[in-house]
Amino acid sequence: MAVYRFRVFIEDDHEIYRDIDVQGRQRFADLHKEVVRSFNFQQHQPAEYISSDQQWYEGDTVVQLDANLEGDHQKIFSHIDAPRQRFLCVTISQKEVGLALELQKILKDEEDAVYPRCAKSMGAAPYYTQPPPEPIVDEPDAADEPELDADIFDADGPSEEEIERFQKQAEKASKSGNLKTPKVDFKKLKNESKKKDEEDGFGDFNMDDLM
Repeated sequence: MAVYRFRVFIEDDHEIYRDIDVQGRQRFADLHKEVVRSFNFQQHQPAEYISSDQQWYEGDTVVQLDANLEGDHQKIFSHIDAPRQRFLCVTISQKEVGLALELQKILKDEEDAVYPRCAKSMGAAPYYTQPPPEPIVDEPDAADEPELDADIFDADGPSEEEIERFQKQAEKASKSGNLKTPKVDFKKLKNESKKKDEEDGFGDFNMDDLM
């Protein structure tokens, strides 16, 4: 059985093409599967193959394929009428894509070869026929996280002696079953706070000085 080599162009860019070898007894659905695979087009999309003259004018519909590539029982060789037979194809890959196919040569069937096959690939498929890129999500870098200033935790509070006394009172109350709020000597805390302000140089500070 003869093997037909079709050059499949992206219709608006003839520098991007694939040379597909297909047996004459195979169907357009077989040819289209290899076209989709070789261009990395979106799969399971309908396609229409249309006859064309040598000036690339559209002729009659050769075959219409559904998303499962069914509805085609026509052999390719039955539509070869010229040495440079041409076809047009309209399919979907993210959006509508036009293809132009031209017969390049007729070859002998190679033993053990699997058809259809891509014999040559030139150029990357257009971006608009490819899946959109995955969104880039920046992960926060630990090194970029602001360090918490230890000074923000500095504040006046009970002394270690007061805390220890509170704990002892709580333990004693817990054992006796008579829990109550520990008594805090606010006068003492105020005096300690005032003493600390004097040590830090804020003893004579007055808010009116800032007005």
